[in-house]
Amino acid sequence: LLRRIAITVVGLLVLMIGVVMLIAPGPGFLVIALGLLILSVEYEWARRHLDTVKGRARTLADQAAANKLSTSISVLCALGIVGLGGVLALSEILPGAGIATGVSVAFGGVVALSTIVYSLLQRRRSTRLGRGE
Repeated sequence: LLRRIAITVVGLLVLMIGVVMLIAPGPGFLVIALGLLILSVEYEWARRHLDTVKGRARTLADQAAANKLSTSISVLCALGIVGLGGVLALSEILPGAGIATGVSVAFGGVVALSTIVYSLLQRRRSTRLGRGE
């Protein structure tokens, strides 16, 4: 019972964060898929919805990776976020600056870069498979 409650609470929390990320910046569909993956350990409805969300996330990732300008801007912004995290971690002058803030911001940038790289690798693999390589 405690395991089921813990899975439910963590899964729903991750799922809600993903829904917020649909509006706010972030990989919303990927986080929703993660929440459903956690919930699918205990719930059949989550397993059914997981396939749909994974397909939608792949489609969005392919569309984003296909646009070179969008990808370039995303990479530059993610690198900028990592740099801003470094500045915040090392600065004592800026309001709200500090190690915790800087590391948190830099981690967000690394997550964004990881998401972009994953999307590009998935697109490259699906392109190769489409050509029969």
